[in-house]
Amino acid sequence: MTNDYSIWLLPTAADTARLNNSIALLSSHLGGPGFAPHVTIQGDITTELEPLSRLLERLAACQAPLRWRVEGVETSEHFFRCLYLRLALTPAFGLMQQATQSITRTTTGLSPYPHLSLAYGEPHPHIAGLMELLAAQYEGQELVFDQLALCRSSKNVPIDQWCILAHYPLSPA
Repeated sequence: MTNDYSIWLLPTAADTARLNNSIALLSSHLGGPGFAPHVTIQGDITTELEPLSRLLERLAACQAPLRWRVEGVETSEHFFRCLYLRLALTPAFGLMQQATQSITRTTTGLSPYPHLSLAYGEPHPHIAGLMELLAAQYEGQELVFDQLALCRSSKNVPIDQWCILAHYPLSPA
């Protein structure tokens, strides 16, 4: 069993419930795995757990909850970006990635842009139709992320074994 980690931003309880419904429906429709809704700051981290924990505690203490507008629903051939919500780029996201990279000392696993996946898997013929439905539901909407999470997850860990090891509430504004 590998000890690979990821750093995620987690949505508020209200947004999590709505996103969980979409992920569950898409998982059953497309035959892919279910997973917790999140925005990956950095994944596939193989560093020690303690420095990551301290970093997340410090980051959370100085970061207000993030309000992100959904810019669109997109798809790609990348397994972990099969169908996702594209979020507006914010300075806070870049700063969090810089902070995690200072501990991990690698660009491996850095998310190329802020996004929240709704489905994992290979390209599927029904995705185009689903994108229109999801765009009507999410595009232009705002999602709020109010905590960081340290997770046992990576491309080397089966999705059904992913788990959140620790939560770090973001400080209120």
